[in-house]
Amino acid sequence: MSAPATAEYRETRAALTWPLIAAGGVVPAVLMLAGAVLGVAVDPVWFVAVVAVPLCPPFIAYISLLWRNRRTGIVMDDAGIRVGALDGGPDSYQAPWAVVRSARIETSAGLVDAMLKARRIFSANRYWGVPRGHSHYTLAAGVLVPPFARAVLVVELGELTGVQARPPRPRRYFGNYLNVASFSRRYEARESTLWLAPTRRPEDLAAALAAHGLG
Repeated sequence: MSAPATAEYRETRAALTWPLIAAGGVVPAVLMLAGAVLGVAVDPVWFVAVVAVPLCPPFIAYISLLWRNRRTGIVMDDAGIRVGALDGGPDSYQAPWAVVRSARIETSAGLVDAMLKARRIFSANRYWGVPRGHSHYTLAAGVLVPPFARAVLVVELGELTGVQARPPRPRRYFGNYLNVASFSRRYEARESTLWLAPTRRPEDLAAALAAHGLG
């Protein structure tokens, strides 16, 4: 599929919605600051909160997810579609228009979850640990769905020819025989013809897709 010359669409920090920023940044930071203030004004024992808060669930999970999703973005130009880390670091993916079979915006979180389950995809951008029942799933390169995503760009590739991918380093998750049938498992990202990326500007992205004859 070829695309006419159009203006570039660029969206940075596409995954940083306010719920994720609050859960992984603002709330733990406020609690840590409160602990420091109380440690100075009331009792030094409150300084323990400065260390304890980021290590307590669910803060440790959301802090980690905020860090994993901080660089996710979307770029569309004459060369094709690029999702992930726009600085060219790990977790960045670029596909030419010739291999893009379809691209659309999905606003139903339930349908996105169903899509991941149907293809047995585990998204490290969405889960801090391996959910129960997901131990046999694969870590698909290009699937970048964070928690609290309201709209997701769904890209289907016809083939992987010409695709430039820099998947993240393999991750090891410890299930302790609870969520996985072993003490731990090493997940390595595998090539995928399905890419998912969050967007905070679905209307603008929809217009950009339409300009390329997609959507």
